Amino acid sequence: MNSDDNTAVSLQRKIEELQQENDYLKSPLYMFEICQIIKGEYAVLLNPPEFPFTTTKSQKSCTFSININDIICIISDGKIKWVYFKEPQSSIEGIRHVSDRLSYTGNLEDFCLQYDRPKVHLCQISRSVVINLFYYYLDRSQVKLIDSKLFSKKECDNLAISKNYVKEFTTRKATLKSIISFQNIDFQGNYIYESNKLNNFEY
Repeated sequence: MNSDDNTAVSLQRKIEELQQENDYLKSPLYMFEICQIIKGEYAVLLNPPEFPFTTTKSQKSCTFSININDIICIISDGKIKWVYFKEPQSSIEGIRHVSDRLSYTGNLEDFCLQYDRPKVHLCQISRSVVINLFYYYLDRSQVKLIDSKLFSKKECDNLAISKNYVKEFTTRKATLKSIISFQNIDFQGNYIYESNKLNNFEY
């Protein structure tokens, strides 16, 4: 076999390899693998790791380990912002403190940037209020709790939304709804229904 024959054989092998790669990239298996990777990344965004949150009680410091899915809303009361939770949080360091409402002295924008940089959960609806998108729906000029019976805090319900924030709320709510629907598809022709808060989701 001369050099020309060797070159032809090498080219033929390369063509076959490229064809196999091209077939794979067009295959259902490849699409399935890509979708599984995306679902994994979405799962982390929807359920991020807990984060440390430090506040004070009686001018003494205490630290909590917070799950962002437990935050209902943050409401500003002058210099102090109150972070409301689904259920009481217990401190893990510092003074003993158990409460479903913890104080935060920074501004709302910094809170969202620090604890929800991907902008998945927290959404500002006015200069003084941030809500968790999972728990609210838009009703004209207000956002209301999807399940008002679940939370006893009246101050967390029927919150006014400023006109400047309506578009961001509706856009992000629609995006979140699409992500949750995507997560519930198993890519084998079935829709997975899970009885949890991700399915108790109104637009």
